Amino acid sequence: MKNWLPLSEYSTKYKVSISTLRRRIKSDEVIYCFEEGKYLLKDTPLDEHSKKMVSRPQGSVAPPPQGKEPRSNNLSEESGVIKENIPPSGGPFLSAAQEMLSELKKAYSIILQEKEEQVLLLRDEVADLRTLVRVLEEENLRLKKQQESESFSLDNWLAADADL
Repeated sequence: MKNWLPLSEYSTKYKVSISTLRRRIKSDEVIYCFEEGKYLLKDTPLDEHSKKMVSRPQGSVAPPPQGKEPRSNNLSEESGVIKENIPPSGGPFLSAAQEMLSELKKAYSIILQEKEEQVLLLRDEVADLRTLVRVLEEENLRLKKQQESESFSLDNWLAADADL
């Protein structure tokens, strides 16, 4: 359909917010059609849209009802997914599913708690290892200085002995 635009393209082309377009569609102030689950607007500026000129191209489907009416069948459409309504009692399947869900939640919380404890232990161990590294580096530095001073004094002793 050449002269029909989806809301996002119309919004970009004519610099009108999508929420404004939706309000105008809801109040029938624009020429639109509803096809394959999408609203399409006639490719003309909003000024040229007339309240009484609402038209739908041949073969298009009317938009879904806006009101809250009770459904005659046992299906509900939520977020594009059709699923069977489950009665409040739910039966054995619902209770089994809820029981399994609660068991999964308990197991997950136990595992999460164990992991948190492991993290705390590992943090303590890392702190201990950092302290050990610092102590060993200081000891290594002290030994290097001691070795240098001993070799320096040995060189001095040898040099003094050679002078005699």
